[in-house]
Amino acid sequence: MLPRTLFGRTALVIASASFAFQLFTIAVVTWFALMPLGQRATSDFAALMVDTARSWAAEPAAERPWIQERIHREHRLQVQDPPGEVQGFTRRLPYFGLLEAALGARVGRRVELRASHADDGEQWYWADVPADGQTVRIGFPASRVDVQPWLAMLLILSVGTVVALVTSAWLAHRLIGPLTRMAGAAQGIGQGRRPDPLPETGPTEIATLAREFNRMGEQVQELLANRTTLLAGISHDLRTPLARISLALGMLSEKPERELFDRVMRDVDGMNELIARCLEVGRDFAERDTVDFDLCDLLAEVASEHAHAGAAIHGRKGPQCRVRARPLALKRILSNLVDNALRYGGGQPVELEYRLVDGRVDICVLDRGPGLPDDEREAVFRPFYRLEPSRSSSTGGSGLGLAIVRQLANANGWSVDLAPRDGGGTAACVRVPLADHISDAAGLAHFPPADASTTMQANDRPSR
Repeated sequence: MLPRTLFGRTALVIASASFAFQLFTIAVVTWFALMPLGQRATSDFAALMVDTARSWAAEPAAERPWIQERIHREHRLQVQDPPGEVQGFTRRLPYFGLLEAALGARVGRRVELRASHADDGEQWYWADVPADGQTVRIGFPASRVDVQPWLAMLLILSVGTVVALVTSAWLAHRLIGPLTRMAGAAQGIGQGRRPDPLPETGPTEIATLAREFNRMGEQVQELLANRTTLLAGISHDLRTPLARISLALGMLSEKPERELFDRVMRDVDGMNELIARCLEVGRDFAERDTVDFDLCDLLAEVASEHAHAGAAIHGRKGPQCRVRARPLALKRILSNLVDNALRYGGGQPVELEYRLVDGRVDICVLDRGPGLPDDEREAVFRPFYRLEPSRSSSTGGSGLGLAIVRQLANANGWSVDLAPRDGGGTAACVRVPLADHISDAAGLAHFPPADASTTMQANDRPSR
């Protein structure tokens, strides 16, 4: 029986709560205000009726017409003398029951109200009040208690219900409207469309949700664009070696040569390296658990792996720094940055350092290469983007290293950027937040260098 939509259910809950609050308010006002007020009013009126009956009984018969005229003029009461025909009536108002109770308390016995109709059609209510050994029938017209509490309650409930329904519908629309727009935008993203950004207005929670949804939409579009670029780049980079392999195989079938065979093997190795690079993206993103580890040990491990290949990685022992993060992702980022620095560092040693600043650790890979133009520092993070326009492996890498670095950093909530280094070269820094209880030192520090590091000879490259 409940509405199926969130709008309907929200409106129903708000309307039900408003209606229940109205009933509670009416009950509280009736019990703590109207009932005590009615008891006091009927007690005073009962006292007036009893005093009037006693005054009437105490006066001689000759004076009674004057008294009857005075009490009718001043109090709208009348003594029925002699008593006429009266009858019972339906008590729709609590006032009559309260008045009967007040009269009974005054005279010491039960008093029942009865009714009659005057010549002008107005209804009168009568009570037989004992006074000085006799019974005086005294009454008052219906106009004296001309109240309509049931009509007042009906109006309150009716107007309150309408106001509650309108208010609940408006509030539900204000609350559910952004969610409805967000659901439509999510369907658009699921169908591959890029919806318009949601307005980041309204309550704080809704505005924050819209802001995060807009950012998620941008990230999804960026991932889709990167996937398209990745597939296009792989297709392009594989087509050239495959063509060379096909040509070499044709030549080998006619005249086998060792040089052609070695060329084919180099092309195969290049294809395997490109495919491995692409597989690394999915493997590194699959890491889920964060662990507590020593950053210096991780940096020493990265340096040692490159030192065995003949690279020169410089650094010095710094303060202990423990980090809670995904070690495989951080190691992949640093390895790619070191590879990039070695390839374009002009044969100069590469330095690794970290700095603890404002609750985070900045890990920087420093080289002495030609540097990057200011307008290209963000472009190099795109997949397969290279400043050098050719696709030759002799003039640069595959163009995936920095793209993997940026995507891994974003996925883990880190940031990475490239900046010019004082004295020439580039500083590639990744910034990792630290928990307060993990970092126990602050200031500049370098990781311990690998003892077996040697200088790597490399050509000076004009691009990254």
